[in-house]
Amino acid sequence: MLRQNTALLLSAGVSTLAGPLPSQAGKALAAKDFDAAKGLLTRLDHEIGKSPSPVTILSQEDFAGDLFGRTNATQVYPTLVKNIRIMSRIFARHRPVFIFFRREEKEWLRSCYAQHLRYHAKFSRFVDFSAAVRDFSWEDLTAKLEETFPGTVFIEEYRRAPDHGVTRLLSYAGFQALPQGFDGSAMVQNLSLPAETLARLERLNRFADNAKLLPVYKERLLAADQAGACGGEDPAWPPAPPPDVPGLSALARRAAERVGAPEQVADILPGPDTDLAALGASQMPADAEMPQVSRSDMRDQADILRYHFRGRSELAWTLGLTISCLRRDTQLTDKARDLFHRIWREEGKHLAAELSTRWLISSLQTFLDHGRNEAQRLIGGIGYFYANMMKIYEGERAIEGHETNAVYPGSEAQTKNGFRGMDRYSLGGTDLLLNTNALALSYAAADPVAGLILEELLLRVKHSHSVFSRNDLSRAELGISQPGFANTWTFFDEVAPRACEGARVR
Repeated sequence: MLRQNTALLLSAGVSTLAGPLPSQAGKALAAKDFDAAKGLLTRLDHEIGKSPSPVTILSQEDFAGDLFGRTNATQVYPTLVKNIRIMSRIFARHRPVFIFFRREEKEWLRSCYAQHLRYHAKFSRFVDFSAAVRDFSWEDLTAKLEETFPGTVFIEEYRRAPDHGVTRLLSYAGFQALPQGFDGSAMVQNLSLPAETLARLERLNRFADNAKLLPVYKERLLAADQAGACGGEDPAWPPAPPPDVPGLSALARRAAERVGAPEQVADILPGPDTDLAALGASQMPADAEMPQVSRSDMRDQADILRYHFRGRSELAWTLGLTISCLRRDTQLTDKARDLFHRIWREEGKHLAAELSTRWLISSLQTFLDHGRNEAQRLIGGIGYFYANMMKIYEGERAIEGHETNAVYPGSEAQTKNGFRGMDRYSLGGTDLLLNTNALALSYAAADPVAGLILEELLLRVKHSHSVFSRNDLSRAELGISQPGFANTWTFFDEVAPRACEGARVR
């Protein structure tokens, strides 16, 4: 708002100093990098000295220090006095005045909590967050400021009125009110994230399957939703049995038995108007034990799923129950299919973060069987076969005794090819792995509902041990770069060698 009125304020003898330099100085103070901060503040001092106006305003919240909640610190602005002392000395020739806006304590802590949810994972309840604060009292903190810096530090109470802050700030420059002609069109209240969004961030902190991917999950949650692909007819269920295939007759018989005979099962699915967000915020008992029952009765299957989803959200358990119904030929197919699609359409950003990879794959298979359009079925098929082929060969490596993060002994194939036409490749001499991932990601964009699951699968592959990570790590550690294939890292991000030598494939 001050920048919007630069010319008007300048004519009244007030300059505003914005841009990257004040921000960099504030960030250095917040990071407790005092040497860097002093250098940046000295540059600011020179800029103020060049100003034609008798008054220069610097507005930068990081001058107070790192906002509580952005880090795991347990004290509120512990370096505030030191920061002001540093600035007082560097800006001494300008006779600086510091105005500190003080917000109601609980309201301010809630704002800090929102920042914590946005950037960190330690807390998922405000009561726990606020209990972690040590020795916090605005009264004590601001009294110490006024005592230490008499006549130069002034405390102002924060008000929600959009023009309150700028009006009080300009009062210290001699203005009794906002100057005539002041453009207040940019005045907005201090808007925080909606309560529903905060609740969803809490869910992510509480239930995310992979905590190191939380920054991605939160960015995805806060991004605008995309429109879904065009609808279509639900596929026939159960699918028609495949015809006999010469040479694969036995496998064709097995494929025909995939779904099983029609059956009537107990209807324990929630109703069509169930509050899915409430299910997502409710936690399943963490102490459930594996029941010794058969899966044939859907009620027993529900108990088995309670064990598999112990400690996770009730929504995740509901999804598992829905998928279990859709694996069979029952009277509940339409109800289960509608619920499955509604869950992923409305709560997909949470479930993609919460579910184990096993249930991501199960969801992809369900989109393959029950997708509402061709794009969803295509995405389901790509993800299902991509993931299961990885499970097959990673399982074989485990049986052979190879470490999941092993480095190859060399760049060329070491054994004879047993599959005619399945060409071998040399390490660093192919774009096969990169193109496979790139093509999968491009197809994920065809439908944002099903595509989200395939994107999440690719994200987890990137951050796990697999043929892709071993390929990149081996290239990096062996220093291999072949002409024409220099930038063919499996996710198009160059990988650096490990700090210490890892295992080698035997």
